Amino acid sequence: MKRFILILFLFYSLALSAQEVLMGLSSVERPKPSAKGTEAIVLQLPFFDDFSNYEGCPDPNRWQSTQAFVGKTFAREAPTVGMVTLDALDEHGDLYPQASTNLFSADTLTSQLIRLDSLTGTIRRPLHAGDSIILSFFYLPGGWYGDPLNRVGSAPSPQDSLFLDFYDAEDSSWHVVWATAGRNADTVGIRSRWPWKFASVKIENERYLTSCFQFRFRNYASLDDNPKSGIAGNCDQWNIDYVYLNYGRTSGDSISRDVAFVDAAPSMLKQYYAMPARQFTASDMASSLDILLVNRYNQTLASNYSYRVFDENWSVVKNYDGGLENIPAFFPNGSYQTHAVHSNPPVNFTFPVNGQPISFEVLHLFHEGVGGDSHPENDTIRFHQVFDNYYAYDDGTPENGYGVTKSGPNVSKMYIACRYQLNVEDTLTAVDLFFNRTRGAENEDVPFVLCVWSCQNGIPGALLYRDDTRYTPYFDGLNRYHRYKLANHILVSDTIFVGFEQQTTDFINLGFDRNTDSRRQTFYRVSNEWMQSIWTGSIMMRPCFGQSALVGIDDLHPIIHKADLNLFPNPTSDVLHIESNVFNPESSQISILDLYGRVVKELPFATTINIVDLHSGVYFLRAVDKQNNYVVIRKFIVR
Repeated sequence: MKRFILILFLFYSLALSAQEVLMGLSSVERPKPSAKGTEAIVLQLPFFDDFSNYEGCPDPNRWQSTQAFVGKTFAREAPTVGMVTLDALDEHGDLYPQASTNLFSADTLTSQLIRLDSLTGTIRRPLHAGDSIILSFFYLPGGWYGDPLNRVGSAPSPQDSLFLDFYDAEDSSWHVVWATAGRNADTVGIRSRWPWKFASVKIENERYLTSCFQFRFRNYASLDDNPKSGIAGNCDQWNIDYVYLNYGRTSGDSISRDVAFVDAAPSMLKQYYAMPARQFTASDMASSLDILLVNRYNQTLASNYSYRVFDENWSVVKNYDGGLENIPAFFPNGSYQTHAVHSNPPVNFTFPVNGQPISFEVLHLFHEGVGGDSHPENDTIRFHQVFDNYYAYDDGTPENGYGVTKSGPNVSKMYIACRYQLNVEDTLTAVDLFFNRTRGAENEDVPFVLCVWSCQNGIPGALLYRDDTRYTPYFDGLNRYHRYKLANHILVSDTIFVGFEQQTTDFINLGFDRNTDSRRQTFYRVSNEWMQSIWTGSIMMRPCFGQSALVGIDDLHPIIHKADLNLFPNPTSDVLHIESNVFNPESSQISILDLYGRVVKELPFATTINIVDLHSGVYFLRAVDKQNNYVVIRKFIVR
């Protein structure tokens, strides 16, 4: 699971006083740097890193510093899969102590020592300024351009900047050799829709041609000036990729014989990143995948794409081979692979899931069919497909903090809910929530209660369950989910909405993943009307089902199964009979709710209920046994 990310605070108003809010993260979890990252080693030419085959701290075999961060989802359509990001967070994942609305020095990415005095391989000779030694790279401010609702990054403002420095061993100092001011990505890709910008610096000064040459990237950042408490977060990202240093190059040398993946591997499920094993059916499989493939050479090449699926014993479940297809050169028209057998491979199999937790490893392979590939490390991507006891739309990494704000004297509660489609009846026992730790811990006391709603015309309908426990955000260590156990387990089926009622108007800062898109499943309410989310992404909430979700919890309660409460006849017109062998009539209560969640009848538990006074329509019967903590919801129809 990836562990990092970034982003800027953004506002978008749906009404005069109601807003969905995305904010930057003031802290995220980053893995501890390797001790090797601080050791000096000496490298030979060529130097190359496209950040494609690892994530987290920069590779200590190439880089000394650990402040920048490597990932695959920080920006879109990188030169090849993966990039390194310089931002406003330090190596521990926290905003720099000096962070303010004024300019401050932020990340630094420093190379290991590199021999530029001579060649020491099969060719042995001194290097000179006339050898055309060039360092090149691609860079992108922010994460993309265009519609703010679809961007994956915070563009540096004009006062911010990115620098490239060379180390001068003669006077033991660093010298700026290239720099660019902050800007929006819209202004970078001037001649093409592709906004990544190519930069190259020729090393002509002999004083840099030493046995201990180094280069470094560094950025200056400034926090957004916003008056709302707790909004200041990570910002001013610079993404860098395809860093290449060698001799015998030209200044426009941005082409290499390299076919590669561009994006991280996708889920093979139609809708979810992960789902309960008990709920999985063949209909949940995607029909095809979206795979972005690039040819960075200056002419069409033959290439082969395939994927293989392995079970937990590394036995092959599926082997797909797309065969050889030509792939056009990316430059100058920004072309990617369009042959569907490569770019949209079919998913014509079903994971062998028998209702028990299991996971699969999906390995995607792409390589040139004829000739040699300059950089084979970007020819493989992986996806870990999980079937456990929870639903997940998100990929496990937050790019933003999400919440709802509302101003006005009559506002005291707000609601967030996400839609899930169950294939079989199941017992909801817990909800995993990912809350971002904010600077100054402004959100740690924001109260909320868990809720479950039915589905009414595609939006949350009747309130099926409202937990009695009043929770506050719990962080459980940075960048981790916390499991909130329902006080009473609830039997659910069909389509439900899971979420919470927030009991203040403070910003709660729920994790938000910008690289999966479930906005059509996400709703919020600050008045009487549910609104669908406008933001591309997924709130980081995962409903958990069954007793396995409660492992490690001492006070487990019995799980209600379908046979424990039946209603008949259904439909009915006068009486409704209840059959159950577990509910204690002395400690149980029955409520009948209409489709809008309004309680239309409450009465003690009984085996026969007179419903002749109910109008024709759909209703829900909710039975609660307070002594045994049983809750069961059943739908019935009155004719």
